[in-house]
Amino acid sequence: MEYIGSNSLNLSIFNACLPWAILLIVGVLAARGLVALSGAELRLARLRSFHRSQEGSVQSLSFVLTLPFFVMILMMIIQTSQIMFGNILVHYSAFAAVRSATVWIPANVNVYETTNRISTMTLVDSNTQGQRYLIEPGSQKFAKIQQAAILACMSLGPSRDLGYPLAPDSDSTHNALVKLYQGTNPNSRSNGRIATRLRNKLAYTIANTSVRLTFWHRNRLFAEVWRDPALQIRYNIPPYQDEYYMNEVGWQDELTAQVTFQLPLLPGPIRFLAPTGILDSGQSVGSAPPVDDSGEAYIWPLTASATMGVEGEKNLISIWQEEYR
Repeated sequence: MEYIGSNSLNLSIFNACLPWAILLIVGVLAARGLVALSGAELRLARLRSFHRSQEGSVQSLSFVLTLPFFVMILMMIIQTSQIMFGNILVHYSAFAAVRSATVWIPANVNVYETTNRISTMTLVDSNTQGQRYLIEPGSQKFAKIQQAAILACMSLGPSRDLGYPLAPDSDSTHNALVKLYQGTNPNSRSNGRIATRLRNKLAYTIANTSVRLTFWHRNRLFAEVWRDPALQIRYNIPPYQDEYYMNEVGWQDELTAQVTFQLPLLPGPIRFLAPTGILDSGQSVGSAPPVDDSGEAYIWPLTASATMGVEGEKNLISIWQEEYR
């Protein structure tokens, strides 16, 4: 479990970005070495008079041979920086999702999703210390939680059109983003491409951001107490079957949001940086570099998770709460 705090979040981001920071340093050193190998020199005075030069130019062989590699290294440096930035935003997206969940799950939204009730859930793990449940998507509360993750990752989406349609129920979000952008930069009101680019980024992010929401209900002898009236009397627990709903999340249970975003890589030869095989998150991407659903962009899946305690007005077991040290 990774509880959200300034130290834990910073450490998680540092661990995710460390390999890319090392690759970035290696790329910069490699670019510097190629510049030295090509014999190129920085001469600002000559650069200022370059537009007035009438002389022909003959490039040295070393410069011609090293230029393609230098461009590739520059692209790798840019892509590495983008992946590092993506890791930071996906970690923030996981925090935004779990923080949104702690606000929306205790809320009364409709008859089915009242206080501390959300969607439907599936038991995925159980032992003597508690049970872990997977919250299924598709409900009004889950949509709000997913929207928080999507908006946090939206700046990573491409602004070019990859053919992703924007669902009608997302038009209000798009309009709000356009108004927010125009309020921040009034000069953008005359630029008609801003709304189109924001629509493309939002449509891609909605299609390529997934949220996995689970919670851990920490209690011992849960099943035994539920079935044995003698244990209910021993622990002074009133029967709670009538007040417990199958889609209820326990008060102060450990809620975990895992966000996965398909980061689009730069076009061109940089696609060879796309992952193959099995990622650290356990996700299989096959033997070929993965592409998005449009088939136009190579992707790098980024995953982060965050855990917070669920609040609310009502706990799953009204009186008995057992602490573990």
